[in-house]
Amino acid sequence: MAWGLGQAWRARLPARCEACGAWPHGPLCPACRAELAPLVPRCPGCALPYPDPDTPCAACRAAPPPWRAVRARLDYADPWDRWILRLKTPTGLGLAEPLARLWLDDPQVAALLRAADGWLPVPLARERLAQRGHNQAWTLMRALARLTAAPPARAQALRRAADAPVLHHLDAAGRRAQEARLLAVEPAAAAWVRGRHLLVVDDVMTTGTTLRAATRALRQAGAASVTALVLARTPPVSADA
Repeated sequence: MAWGLGQAWRARLPARCEACGAWPHGPLCPACRAELAPLVPRCPGCALPYPDPDTPCAACRAAPPPWRAVRARLDYADPWDRWILRLKTPTGLGLAEPLARLWLDDPQVAALLRAADGWLPVPLARERLAQRGHNQAWTLMRALARLTAAPPARAQALRRAADAPVLHHLDAAGRRAQEARLLAVEPAAAAWVRGRHLLVVDDVMTTGTTLRAATRALRQAGAASVTALVLARTPPVSADA
């Protein structure tokens, strides 16, 4: 309890901007917010930059994803990759609210939130949850819920398979090979899932494997529809990279 009060007290103090160091504009000054977090139209199928945010890109038309739509607010690039990595540590919890606020700038995100009647985070493996002390997707989702009229949420509607690998060590083909056995609906949450229009929240979308696994597990359990909201999308690798 004392720790929580101390965190709340420190959060109210002026602080330097995490990006440029301006005082007292922490953790993100208005100038850096405008420069580093511009609104970028993105494909509703893969969340990569695309001129028309209401129409899937050619790749998503050719191979439609299982979700109804996915929205990302940022590219997973400097400085946001550093912020998200810090959010995964106990000392970075104070970044959850300023990051969640960035979602609210995007009218496409607002529409996604209005359409959902249930929210849930992508789960962490038990070992990672024990290491970090919190699930960053759930932390971001709770911060967003405090800023909006949130529908019912379920922290543990999905669970990771006990033998599921850590995906960031795998290439795209390796990730896809793990998709079918990655996630499942918790039996205790099956009745809650059935018939709902669900919004799955995560911090970063890389290849979409985890979101596809979550979507398929939820649809198989009877969800009426699934949309996804991520804070950042890994940019595509350039042809000369």
